[in-house]
Amino acid sequence: MKHSVLSIIFLIFAVSGTAQQVFNFEGETLRYNAKYGFIKGGEVIISSKKVKYNDIDCYDVKIDMYSIGLVNDIFHFHDIFRSIFSKQTLKPYKFIRDAHEGSYSQYEEVVYYDNYVESSVNGRFETSDRYYDIVSGIFALRSYNWAKLNTNDVLVFPIYFDEKIVNTKIVYKGKEKIKLNGKYYNCHKFVPIFDGVKMFSKEGVSVYFSDDYKRKPILIKVNFRVGSFKVEYVEK
Repeated sequence: MKHSVLSIIFLIFAVSGTAQQVFNFEGETLRYNAKYGFIKGGEVIISSKKVKYNDIDCYDVKIDMYSIGLVNDIFHFHDIFRSIFSKQTLKPYKFIRDAHEGSYSQYEEVVYYDNYVESSVNGRFETSDRYYDIVSGIFALRSYNWAKLNTNDVLVFPIYFDEKIVNTKIVYKGKEKIKLNGKYYNCHKFVPIFDGVKMFSKEGVSVYFSDDYKRKPILIKVNFRVGSFKVEYVEK
């Protein structure tokens, strides 16, 4: 599987299921603008609904990311990530990626079991647990008991991605008020650590979630060695 920048960004959200609370995400639709500097180059839509999967109450969540305008003329991309995961445990049962990035395209379905996954592209991969995918991981982090976290606490977690288990660290940076499109948001800030990824500056990626019962992703800031990239929440 090829790694786009947006794929790497969404990889940061997954977290282990300890200290997990249960939130209701049914019927949620979140919209975002993706900007490189001052140029709006893409849009992201996250939508969720409740479904039954093998008689289990689940969320069916889709993340739709696509280029627009000048960026689309230079480099077209349209990626869809979709996950069906347990409403109770937030662990996935099925993951779909439909990627179109320039001349590259790939469609993959992954079915999750307790001790292995089955990929339509790469076949069977043995695991020791039912790990999160990069979509269900976003909702796992939103459901985490943040009251137990102190500033600079580090969460270490495994996630299944690209036919391997990736161990990732994410640092909790505490609460912060940010201004976005003329409005202020009280947020919780998280900073993932990407060991060996040279494209980022010192604090390469920062993620801000709203400090309320919805815990919406409000802002993702990506600082490259040259330039910056932002994914900004669009208020309805």
